[in-house]
Amino acid sequence: MQSRNKQNVLGVDVSHHNGKVDWKKVAAAGYKFVYLKLTEGKSYVDDTTYNNYVAAKNAGLRVGFYHYAHCTNNPIAEVDFFLKKLSAMKADLPHCLDLDLEENKGLSKAKVTAFALQWMEYLQKKTGITPILYTGFSFGNANFTSAVAKYPLWVARYSGSNRVQGFANPGDSSIWDKWAMFQFTDSGKVNGIKGNVDINEMDLAFFKSIDSGVTVVGDVNPPSQLQKGDTGLAVKEFQQNLIKLGEKLPRYGDDGSFGEETVQAVKAFQSRNGLTADGIAGEKTLAKVAELIKELNKPKEEDLPAVTSLGDKYSFQVKATKDIGVYQYANLSEKFKVLKEGTVFSVYGYTYAAYAVGGGGFVQIKDVQPLPVTLTTGGLAKDMESEFRSFLRDNSINSELKIYSKGNPSAEVITSGLNLVKVKKFLNEKEWYYNAR
Repeated sequence: MQSRNKQNVLGVDVSHHNGKVDWKKVAAAGYKFVYLKLTEGKSYVDDTTYNNYVAAKNAGLRVGFYHYAHCTNNPIAEVDFFLKKLSAMKADLPHCLDLDLEENKGLSKAKVTAFALQWMEYLQKKTGITPILYTGFSFGNANFTSAVAKYPLWVARYSGSNRVQGFANPGDSSIWDKWAMFQFTDSGKVNGIKGNVDINEMDLAFFKSIDSGVTVVGDVNPPSQLQKGDTGLAVKEFQQNLIKLGEKLPRYGDDGSFGEETVQAVKAFQSRNGLTADGIAGEKTLAKVAELIKELNKPKEEDLPAVTSLGDKYSFQVKATKDIGVYQYANLSEKFKVLKEGTVFSVYGYTYAAYAVGGGGFVQIKDVQPLPVTLTTGGLAKDMESEFRSFLRDNSINSELKIYSKGNPSAEVITSGLNLVKVKKFLNEKEWYYNAR
């Protein structure tokens, strides 16, 4: 994943453990946002959150809220509890699911992933806001599958020798290609906050994509609909989706404010999709937008690289050199599962960068090691041997060729991957006998 960058935006996350905070001093120190712990499980509410919310907003910081989950609970019940306690407080940042080592309760990777997906999908449906997932670097790699990759990552990793500076980057993930936020220390010192505090860096591009400014005006929550007069992140994301679907917001764009221009765009969208054209983004309108965005994000056939099929006859085996993603499309745009390091499987086709595997998926060529196969020919005369050597040389196939001259002349070729395919095709076209092992 990417390294930290001086252009990125700094922020903190706090709970009751941090005591009373002077948010004006925090803002003056250059911090632009704060995540506040709101709830935990199905019953705990942080009693400092509301006062911190008001004071941080008035100091000009963007405010987000996180929920510390217990993944042995019902995720729907946890979301409902979080939204109930959020009440009229208005988030400037995506709602966050905090799922880390302490609360996986020994559950399998599949169950931890299922909990996270249910939690985030339900919250997104209820609020119209795409949530962010917070997790430690090691926990994330060990306890999630790539099904969660569609949600932005807030990753935590600290340096043991220098926890204030932290790592230059958190390292590579088998699930995410980049982070949206990086918590690089839990021992930071910030003017206005007593003791240690978590400090985070938000990727600048991500910040720009979600920033709708700071406003203290409250919304009804959870917003079952968006309508004229609403403002905030939910409106901004909704406007961005309307624009992606071809609706026009030429004057104000995705400004996070539901004004008359957005009303007209919603009416146009509703008319085109057989919905009541009232200019209010209710449950049916929000659901239709989500459905069309999901369809829009699927790569078109013309955008996919051509796959050369090998079929069963010329398939070969490879081994995963690390935990690797299996992708749904040949352009490697969407992962749908992970294969563990050392897994051996067959390849049935290829593109310039990917192998096609069983079940209709793709893996990156760089993530696997082709397994060597020994081909033994029979009845190999001198002129055949010369032709075979020329073929290997002309095709730059670095193979170990052993020639046996006694008895029935034969050759033994050890090769792998696409070179193995080339050798097999050559031998088949020549109708030369061989066996493989």
